[in-house]
Order: sequence, then C-alpha cells, then structure tokens
Amino acid sequence: MIEWIKHLHERWNDWCGDHDMETSIRKHLTLNGYFGRTAKLRNVRLVAVQRPGWLQVFRFEATVRVAAESGNDEVPDAEAEYHELYGLVRDDIRHKINVVRVFQSTEERHSLFKRWSDGLICLRGAYGLCQHEETRS
Repeated sequence: MIEWIKHLHERWNDWCGDHDMETSIRKHLTLNGYFGRTAKLRNVRLVAVQRPGWLQVFRFEATVRVAAESGNDEVPDAEAEYHELYGLVRDDIRHKINVVRVFQSTEERHSLFKRWSDGLICLRGAYGLCQHEETRS
C-alpha cells in the first residue's frame, strides 16, 4: 500500500496538467536534437505570474535521450545517451506566445529566470530559483 501511495505521489508531482505547454516543451526538445516525445518531464511548476495572470513562467526538469545524428549509420546499435536538462517556459496567454528554453546547468536557468521574472510575482515554486541568486552575492 505504501509503494502505491509513493507511486501516486510521484505521478502527481510529475504531472504537467497543461497539454499545450507539454506539447511545446516536447516540440522544442525535438527541434533541438532530442527525442522530445519520450522525454521524462519532472517538477513542472508555475513559478512566476503577472497580474491578472496572462503572463506566466514555469520551471521544469527533463531527462531526454539525445537523437542520433542523421549521418551516423555506421553504428546502428549505439548505446543511448541521456541528458538532464533544466528548463523554463514563458507563456503569454493574451498573445498566444509560448517560449521554451532548456539548459544543461541550473545556473543558466537561474539567470534567465531572473530576467523573465523581473516585475512578476514569484510563487512558492520559485523559492530555489530566487534564493540561488541571493546566496551567491
């Protein structure tokens, strides 16, 4: 029973809840050399919002498989390579603009979050992103 509850908690924690945003993230990953459809998205959280809620910033982490280069047919059974990525999504509902950025380091994500969240209300999910900059000073 406890294992089932842990499994349910993990599924709830990794649930995106916004099909359009999840599709945007997966499409961005695919366009940037990864297998976006099979990416494991985690910790998708709303971290900043501008009143009345039209502009939103989300954070996420992803484990993604690197897509093989198209010219590399010499090794068809090469071992899969995976990357851990840290991302942000800036969703402007009024103008239907959805910008996705992914990084291989958390520092780059922190830097972009600082710019994107300037003037926005930072929510509880942004605690680590906001604190990172303050602790480094």
